[in-house]
Amino acid sequence: MRTRELIVGLALLVALAFTPGHVAAQGFSQVGFVTFTTDVVITTTTEKDVVYSGPVTVPRQTANVCIMAWAQVTTAASTTTITPRIRRGTGIAGTLVGEANPENVKAAAGSTEFVYELACEDRADVATVDYSFTVQTAAAGANGAALQGGIVVFVR
Repeated sequence: MRTRELIVGLALLVALAFTPGHVAAQGFSQVGFVTFTTDVVITTTTEKDVVYSGPVTVPRQTANVCIMAWAQVTTAASTTTITPRIRRGTGIAGTLVGEANPENVKAAAGSTEFVYELACEDRADVATVDYSFTVQTAAAGANGAALQGGIVVFVR
């Protein structure tokens, strides 16, 4: 099974498993997703937008939105942490959704790490929603790269 299909399926199962029965029965009315396999350069310690969801339709006045994003990141030598973020809109200037917690590099600096973020929020009075997944490294002595990843936006 391909990685993207596995992650999308897992995200759906996790989201449905943690919702009350009367809410889960409603399901998601819109799902948008984007993946990438072309390397995205992460310049030393600068926050970098690695994938953008594009607009996803919001079918009613108030909606619940859950966003799951992931990337496979090759760190530079001396990198100590990776901070994944989900932001509204495109780029690094959008409003942060959820938290931005640095993750310790689990293997030797210069290795490949898997990072992900899951955040949910309520949105009202918008026709569409769009989100970016950003990555920032700390103490990086050179550029790193996001090798592949994606973002999935669930709207209910």
